[in-house]
Amino acid sequence: MTFKPTFFYILICLLITNCKEHASNNDVEISHEQIHGRKNITNHDDKQSDLYYTLKTKDSIMFELSYNQLDTSILEEITTKDVEFYHDQGGATYTQKDFINGMKGLANLSYKARRELKEGSTEVFPMYKNGELYAAILRAEHSFYAKEPNDKPEYLTSTAKYTTMWILQNDEWKISRIYSFDHQAPQ
Repeated sequence: MTFKPTFFYILICLLITNCKEHASNNDVEISHEQIHGRKNITNHDDKQSDLYYTLKTKDSIMFELSYNQLDTSILEEITTKDVEFYHDQGGATYTQKDFINGMKGLANLSYKARRELKEGSTEVFPMYKNGELYAAILRAEHSFYAKEPNDKPEYLTSTAKYTTMWILQNDEWKISRIYSFDHQAPQ
């Protein structure tokens, strides 16, 4: 059974909407544990938190569409205008336009690139100012694969770690900074 791209896109939109509604209905409460304007967080990667699921979902959708399917339109809505991207092998970009153009460059490769999240590697760290959630850091690991336009099987090209700074901008989570590092060739 094959799915048409339209079906996949509608499914993703429903998932984003559901996460957005679910996250907005669960305000963060600050209790007596608040210390010097910060919430005392004892478990940074609480996999049950709404914030974790919201950002992990947005991160996965962003990579699936922009990297795996080469549909960079999601990047305009999920990144800030001044997004900065730092890559340990490819240098840096300092605007949304340059970041999107860099992602569009994947279409010029001699092979079809695919990115896969390392299961269980995602961590989310909330950031507070005066008890208000204003940003979060997402950290994870992923692998990159190549499928050449011949009968050769897909193969691993590298693994890497990444960190993204997500900020709340008009009640929407947007990527402000991206750090892609520790790229390793397969052994």
